[in-house]
Amino acid sequence: MPSSYDVIIIGTGPAGIFAALELVKNSSLKVLLIEKGGDIQQRSCPMIESDIPCVQCSLCSILCGWGGAGAYSDGKLTLTPEFGGWLKDYLSATELSTYIDYVDAIYLSFGAGGAVHGEDNAALARLKKKAAGYNLELIPARIRHIGTDLCK
Repeated sequence: MPSSYDVIIIGTGPAGIFAALELVKNSSLKVLLIEKGGDIQQRSCPMIESDIPCVQCSLCSILCGWGGAGAYSDGKLTLTPEFGGWLKDYLSATELSTYIDYVDAIYLSFGAGGAVHGEDNAALARLKKKAAGYNLELIPARIRHIGTDLCK
């Protein structure tokens, strides 16, 4: 292991992993990732294994470790700027779309598959009309369903 690094990233959730990928992609930077959680193969939850209520582990294996909580998610990647943050306050719709497609391509390059749902315009139009009938607004979103098994 090197004795010095150019960049140290604390946390290996999606933000830490993506930051490291971007930093090393076209550079010779030495990057160290530090994570308090266990390796993904060692992460387990007593609640799931023993069918008991949550015991409030001091270091939750579901939330802490490589991939963060998403490593144990059902594997849905939301591909829209319409909810989940404020990026559209800072970037144009075109820039956001480009970044969303870029992130999706990275997931695909590391083996994420699964169908993308929410692209059927005819079905969306019917649902929007039905929602409007109840004075609701449907906010469509493309969602890649990677699947629980592939998230890890």
